[in-house]
Amino acid sequence: MYNKILIAFDGSPSSARALMHGTELAKKFESERVTIVHVNKNLPMQEPVMTINLDELIEEEDKELLLPAVKFLSESGIHYETHTFQGDPGHVIASYANEHGYDAIVIGSTGKGLIKQALLGSVSHSVAQLADCPVIIVK
Repeated sequence: MYNKILIAFDGSPSSARALMHGTELAKKFESERVTIVHVNKNLPMQEPVMTINLDELIEEEDKELLLPAVKFLSESGIHYETHTFQGDPGHVIASYANEHGYDAIVIGSTGKGLIKQALLGSVSHSVAQLADCPVIIVK
């Protein structure tokens, strides 16, 4: 049923709960692939910073952010892969899952209030609207 599971991970407590839930699903359904996806939002830069390699810095931060997920999955014995991307998280996550034929997406809910969600939107809501597969939102 769930051969390919995509788990959105941003290091937050809700994404850690999504990781645990997705891992349990993968074990239960003997999934062939679990993919952890982390998306960095595009940040507007006013002036280029010449003294640092921004791409290298972002790559190091991504590795550090994904370390708990990698450790957890390694200890669980589940076959996994990780990917990091730049862009709008909701669109990137849904597009990647749609293009690669995932059976389910597991994502955390940030628990924004109604006003913040109405004004700012929600990554989990965006993914649920754009994805072709079931989206499991973990609180």
